Amino acid sequence: MADVRVGKGDLAGRGVYADRNFLAGESVITFELQSIDEDQYLALPAGDDMFVHSYGGRRYLYPSPARFVNHADDPSCYEDFDRCCDVALRDITKGEPITIDATQETLRELSTFLDAYTRAWRSRSVPDLGSLIDSGATSWRLGAATRGRTAMVGALLESEPEPLNEVEWLIGTGRWEAVCSASTGSGDHHPHITLLLKVVRGNWQLVYQHVG
Repeated sequence: MADVRVGKGDLAGRGVYADRNFLAGESVITFELQSIDEDQYLALPAGDDMFVHSYGGRRYLYPSPARFVNHADDPSCYEDFDRCCDVALRDITKGEPITIDATQETLRELSTFLDAYTRAWRSRSVPDLGSLIDSGATSWRLGAATRGRTAMVGALLESEPEPLNEVEWLIGTGRWEAVCSASTGSGDHHPHITLLLKVVRGNWQLVYQHVG
């Protein structure tokens, strides 16, 4: 891409820099995400796994130069997920780093996981639910334990899905695990739910659930 260049940075030693001036609101970098399955993920060249993100239970590989855009607490751009581009938050001068707030990217990964989980549960889809639950997952509900993907899917299909309210996330260092805390249903005295998610082979998976 002629308008930006790849130089030194914090993502695999690389970062992205403006190769011309940009005005606030301009699209700085456009990209096309590549959807990959588990076998393709495992076959990636060494180091490419860090450029894979999981949205809605599916893996996507970011291309260059978008994959090398570094995080900043005061970023120069924001990621427009609908248009697949990084957009200037303010005027950017030639030579300035192109940066985004990567925490927004992670929050989108997690929110799309919850959306996919809820849709699969409501549609009673065994394959879709199973794809979001780790093989060794555990669920505790009202003092009873359910262990393993198959058993958890069966237990979920025997219950009715309830909306999650007051959702809060605690994201682990390195963004490879996250805890979701929420209330279920509506009104008073509805149970609290805790979900522990981990990135397993490039994809967010439910590994622990507690309802009570």
